[in-house]
Amino acid sequence: MSDRTPGVLRIDPAIHETRSKELNRGDPDPQLGIRETDMTLAPGAIAGELKENGIEREDTLLRRNLRFCITEGLVAMPIIFLTLPANFIVSNLLTQTFGLRVSMFGLIVSLPAWCNVAQMVVIPVCGRYWSQKTITLVFSWFHLAVWIGLGFALPFIPKGDVVTAGRFFFIIFALSSFSQAMVGVAWTSWVQEWIPERVRGKVFGRRNRALQIATVVFLLLGGRLLTSLQDTDPVLGFQLVVAVAIFLRMLSILFQQKILGSAGYHSEERSINLRSQLRAVRKAPSLLTFIGFGAGFGFAANFLGPFFSIFLYEGLGLSIAQVSRFVVTAGITGAASLPAWGQLYDRYGCRPVMMFVLFPWMLIGSFWAAVGPDNTWVLFIIFGSGGLFGAGFLLGSFNLLLKLIPREAKTIAISLNVALASLAAAIAPILGGSLLDLAWDLGFDRIRTYHAAAIVHYSLLLSTVLILARVVEPKSSSVSQVIGAMRSYRQVGALVGLSFLLNYTFVKKRRKRRNRSVSSRNPEPTDPAK
Repeated sequence: MSDRTPGVLRIDPAIHETRSKELNRGDPDPQLGIRETDMTLAPGAIAGELKENGIEREDTLLRRNLRFCITEGLVAMPIIFLTLPANFIVSNLLTQTFGLRVSMFGLIVSLPAWCNVAQMVVIPVCGRYWSQKTITLVFSWFHLAVWIGLGFALPFIPKGDVVTAGRFFFIIFALSSFSQAMVGVAWTSWVQEWIPERVRGKVFGRRNRALQIATVVFLLLGGRLLTSLQDTDPVLGFQLVVAVAIFLRMLSILFQQKILGSAGYHSEERSINLRSQLRAVRKAPSLLTFIGFGAGFGFAANFLGPFFSIFLYEGLGLSIAQVSRFVVTAGITGAASLPAWGQLYDRYGCRPVMMFVLFPWMLIGSFWAAVGPDNTWVLFIIFGSGGLFGAGFLLGSFNLLLKLIPREAKTIAISLNVALASLAAAIAPILGGSLLDLAWDLGFDRIRTYHAAAIVHYSLLLSTVLILARVVEPKSSSVSQVIGAMRSYRQVGALVGLSFLLNYTFVKKRRKRRNRSVSSRNPEPTDPAK
């Protein structure tokens, strides 16, 4: 037999004799990093063990990254919540403490959307020189510096001068929104580098549940603090809330620095020029349809939606503490349901589930048209169902986007989606605020105006399902299958705290589980990057 016989590893007798003692002891081979007693004459066995060790190291790195990813998200939630000016805390500060008009408030609310459009120009330029991790960290620190400046400047803003206060808040939230827009796109692209697609639904479901819990805790403590200082010094109360958020955000950025991304994944994309990336996006028709859906949904959601927080204060006469209870209710229902949503998306796909979710979400949301000072208890149902369905819908939107974007143009695809959707969302609150100001200047009743706005708001949102239905998602089930799986989903039980019912929603039949367990005893090796 020839010495070149394939499939056989030839060992020199002299080498074998001099290393026989090492073989008996099982000393580690310094070159391969494995014990020579485990070596066989078949080189495929050695390669298999090396591949197995590589997969184990990859899994260990993935678990480490996921721990840091969840932890940094937990401590970042307070300042992320405050960054969007439409939230009930910032809206109370701007409209009640400093007395800004609804039209000016609508202009400030539109800033995050305008900045999402602007980032489309900046992100590709930064991406040619920096990794997505670097972009995330640089603009995270800049975002933190802006909020530190806001915290120090709050006592010096004149309450009686609405114009000066409006200009200051406009500049602050413009800088904050731009930096957060850069972070949002870069972070979305960055996590796609190292979170495998096969586990994204479960990973983001669990992560978002933890984030919802952190938000609930922050709202409970922050709402209590703001309520205690509302009558004496509301500015001081907001300063204290901002100080806590700043400290936690600093910890969040430090945790982000410990996450290790995939340099090869990034360099693969960076080596392709911008024109080729845009060409890849144009060849993805479902992605373009989904971007159109995002633009329509963004316009519908921001046309009148941001002003419902003002309705809670001016129309219903609620305090911050009362509003915080409703928001906490939404956070609890959303946190309790997210793991189940992740399983549902992994099993049936994103598009059919999102289509189904829109109908009960919009139907219950239309109850806003019947809310008055005497029946504010209805808001618990509205916010509870909104947290339940809204959390699932947003999780599905994120996962569907990651499924549709081309690998070689992920950053530009995400940036394009955010920019076009935000362009529609930026125009919407300016038009909505001007329309509400006009209605009140003409003498229309405030409560009746908000009731009419609620009907228009939820009708527009529901109409976007016609665009979503045209999106073609790979490996998804029909909407009828999703409806069948949702029959055991007890909304009322979740709203009153019976979240254990969620554990029984997606249990498969016992026979199917046994069949799957037989085939899973000897699973084939999988690529950690998929």
